[in-house]
Amino acid sequence: ACMHDPLYQALPDWIDAVLAASLPDGIAAFHFNLYEGIEFELQLIGAPIYLADDDDWACDDIFMSDDPRFELPRSVVGKAWEMGLAAANDLLARYMSSDRARAVRLRQSQAVSVGFVDGDLQLVWAAD
Repeated sequence: ACMHDPLYQALPDWIDAVLAASLPDGIAAFHFNLYEGIEFELQLIGAPIYLADDDDWACDDIFMSDDPRFELPRSVVGKAWEMGLAAANDLLARYMSSDRARAVRLRQSQAVSVGFVDGDLQLVWAAD
């Protein structure tokens, strides 16, 4: 996990900045959309419903982070999409287990997941 450390220094700052805005009421769960372009990029959304057995809950957002998205450079995480997803999952899991104020805010929801916009969700954290 050491090679991700510079990214892990930057990711919490990005999440903290995103969540510094006042969030709408009624967010049940958070999802990190992963985009595959020149680099991998993360965007955070908040959804009003969470369904453990139906990924479609993440399609309905009442909150979405503004640009810029958080960049995961392929030179750091690897070129293949599987590596981008694994790195995002690893970084977010580390963040979710931290005591940073915004991680605490995310843990007030029912779940936090990550996944490519056209792929399956991976649960990073769940309240139960």
